[in-house]
Amino acid sequence: MKREFGLKTVTSFILLTILIFAEVLMVAFNFIIQIKLLKEEEKRTVESSIKTINVFIDSAKIYYHQMASLVTHLPEIQEAVSKKDRNFLIDRFLPAFNYLKENFGITQFHFHIPPTVSFLRLHDIENFGDDISRDRKTVVQVEKTRKGLRGIEVDRDGLGVRGVEPIFYRGNYVGSVEFGGGLKKEIEQIKKAIDAEVGLVLYKDLLSGWSGLKDLKYNFGEWVSLYFTANEPNMFISEASLRKASQSEDKYYVEKLSKLGKEYNVVYSPFKDFSGKTIGFIYFVKESIISPVKIFKILGINIMFCIIILIVTFLLAKFMMNKYLINPLVRIVRITEEISMGKVSQKLEVKNAVEEIAILGKSIERIRITMKRLLD
Repeated sequence: MKREFGLKTVTSFILLTILIFAEVLMVAFNFIIQIKLLKEEEKRTVESSIKTINVFIDSAKIYYHQMASLVTHLPEIQEAVSKKDRNFLIDRFLPAFNYLKENFGITQFHFHIPPTVSFLRLHDIENFGDDISRDRKTVVQVEKTRKGLRGIEVDRDGLGVRGVEPIFYRGNYVGSVEFGGGLKKEIEQIKKAIDAEVGLVLYKDLLSGWSGLKDLKYNFGEWVSLYFTANEPNMFISEASLRKASQSEDKYYVEKLSKLGKEYNVVYSPFKDFSGKTIGFIYFVKESIISPVKIFKILGINIMFCIIILIVTFLLAKFMMNKYLINPLVRIVRITEEISMGKVSQKLEVKNAVEEIAILGKSIERIRITMKRLLD
């Protein structure tokens, strides 16, 4: 036997189906938009962190270059270098250099004379007179162009941030001076500024002449870890990741990584020397804004919110439909059925109905009255 459903049941089913479909679309739309916004926020955070890193490194370069420029513009220093007066330079600068080394991390204060010869290393006074053209490309370029420069350089002393400036005496080039230091202080400052663990890896072959290479603990194929603010860089980086970063044509490379129940972004940014050549990567490790847990949490909130909206909307719509549409129609159907069986005594009153149903009710009421008169 075929089962027939009443008007209330059918309308409730149709209404609920439409609302569920609409809510599913709304959940999907909101979820996609929220994930998109999170991805955009994460991208902005990554790019902002890279800019911050570059600002700190550029500031270090400018600092050392300013120091070198200050020295080269002192007339007595120009004359002393021209006359190759080492004792004057030692007396004048050694106490100041020791103070700067102890308090500001300056590790190199170096005078050079043509043709690219070490004249005075205030950080190593006894060692001078050697040809530095093979290792010190910054000095070679300054001697060649007679213009100052600043940047990163790797040589037998390891990695250094350098500022080199030419020295002139009476219009003639007489040598150059250099200030330099490492990046450890800057990397620690970067860590605090971007709230992330920060590291630096270099191509191993660039450090082949550096005696400290043998003491570095973490090697990754052709790369070696020079700095990392956390304990174990191999927890977050690998040779495969570095290779992908080196092959990427983007400005930076991001790798998603799951560790200790958390999702991390490991961001690799090319690290370049003074000539613009990529010599490694500076990278940072930061907990990802987007993770499976957060995604499910967002989805759960969306679903819960939409279920509440669905229930409230359904109950409100059902109440309004019952009051103004379904109940009046049910009453009209019942009275009409009675009229068809000759029962014309009960008056049909339709209240709170939409206009068309109210008109229908009045028309049937007139039919009832007419039939009642005929039967009487």
